[in-house]
Amino acid sequence: MRFLNAAGWRRLGLAAIGVFVIAGCSSGGDRGPVIAQPPSTGEEPVFGPGGAEAERRNRRGYIDPLHMQGEEPVRVALLLPFTASSESVQKVASAMFDAAQLAAFEVGDRKFLLIPKDTKGNAADAGLAARSALNDGAEIILGPLFAEEVSSVAQEARSQNVPMIAFSSDVASAGGGVYLLSFPPELEIARVTDYAVEKGMYRFGLIAPANTYGERVASAFAEEIFARGGVLVHEERYEQSPDKMLAPAKRLAQYAKDVVPVELRHGYDPNAPRDPAASNGNTRGYQAILIPEQGTLLRALAPLFPYYNVNINQIKLLGVSSWHNSRLTREPALKGGWFAAPDPGITRDFEARFKAAFGQRPPRLASLAYDATLLSARLAQNPSRRGRFTSSAITDPNGYFGADGLFRLKPDGTVDRGLAVLEIQPDGFRVIDPAPRSFVPGS
Repeated sequence: MRFLNAAGWRRLGLAAIGVFVIAGCSSGGDRGPVIAQPPSTGEEPVFGPGGAEAERRNRRGYIDPLHMQGEEPVRVALLLPFTASSESVQKVASAMFDAAQLAAFEVGDRKFLLIPKDTKGNAADAGLAARSALNDGAEIILGPLFAEEVSSVAQEARSQNVPMIAFSSDVASAGGGVYLLSFPPELEIARVTDYAVEKGMYRFGLIAPANTYGERVASAFAEEIFARGGVLVHEERYEQSPDKMLAPAKRLAQYAKDVVPVELRHGYDPNAPRDPAASNGNTRGYQAILIPEQGTLLRALAPLFPYYNVNINQIKLLGVSSWHNSRLTREPALKGGWFAAPDPGITRDFEARFKAAFGQRPPRLASLAYDATLLSARLAQNPSRRGRFTSSAITDPNGYFGADGLFRLKPDGTVDRGLAVLEIQPDGFRVIDPAPRSFVPGS
């Protein structure tokens, strides 16, 4: 792992970075945080950025760096799959650790001690990593990354009443001191559906992959439509293969025939009360289709609708945050499509700081480690150990402002995010409904 030199941190312009907790705290001390470097061969970690050799001097056996003698550090564990079997996973873990370092140096004070632990990408080793972190005195655990790791880590953390902020979106593991800082598809579905309804759309179609993710998205979409008085006209599932998309897309396309879009109806008044039963030119068609697909498969699926005579100038295509991919702007069938995602202006700011520090753009998941560390560093400034990482502190209803914008962790362990609605155009992405800057209505 690498650490920044002084020039690298000067490039970041740290004095100008006053981000994160809405009810902000001031950082103290004249020295920066200490970060333990993950061991790659099973040795005890050494401490950076100065590389001072660590000792266990605390009477409880907790990690206590030399320069912190006589003080009590705030120990924060970061559990990531540094030596997972997949090289791509290792790269993501490395980038997430880099992002955590960035957050720690931006807002962490001299007592903030970040202790990385290797989960190796599996449940058994994740449990061992959690136990090791707790033995080192961790007051809060950040991570792990994979859903299958969370339950084993949670068991260890709950046994000592230590909260954890995991990077999984598996809602089954949330609650009881486990908070999930992730990108759950339900939030994206709710945001884009709400915007579509605001624009007069009440009749929807859905085509989703025949897998767990597809079922999760379909369930969320149906609930959001029902809650807003709309109708799910027809839905289809497909195996994720271009050839197997053809028949489902053709069936769904049949329900778009002779549709009159709401804005083209005679006498349409955008300010008049909505009547879902009369929100279309007929009682069979839909006004929008949700396509929760990404990448190459999305580029294969979307063109099937105009191929099967769906007028995409009248039928709006809706998507998810994975649509925020520059390659998709070159697909004519997706022109004008809407999807919910973090505000690109906010994420660009984080990406620029990360690149200035580490010389490369961060992967999407890096922002999770950044936000979790930033949150922890702010809460760590509370001088009271008992009041530091309480549920009420972690779940501040005002939320936090991080690398992807506004978010808050809820008492049930799930996350709420302030998302923007973006539109795909040939020259890029256009924000058509900005992300909120506060969870307080009207603020």
